[in-house]
Amino acid sequence: MAAWFTPRLRRRAALAVGAALLLPWATGQFAKGFHQPGLDNDALRHQLLIDFIVIGAIVFALTMVATWLIGCWVTGVMKGPRHQADGFPGAPGEPPP
Repeated sequence: MAAWFTPRLRRRAALAVGAALLLPWATGQFAKGFHQPGLDNDALRHQLLIDFIVIGAIVFALTMVATWLIGCWVTGVMKGPRHQADGFPGAPGEPPP
């Protein structure tokens, strides 16, 4: 596994993917409860429209998570591996040359 994909980022990414899937679905199920046969003139059509909106919201949210992870990867690549540099001459704690 790459150094940029830390365990903390893995947990956050898993949480973000779970939220991207579950929140639109739960909201859609709640909204479909208001469009039932007998209460709405065209309940099936409205429920299908809500399903399309939920699918679009899920795809959009997953795209945003993927964009965020690509940004994390780019940042990790730009920073590169950590290197220990030489100390500045005359820095405190160093003997003079």
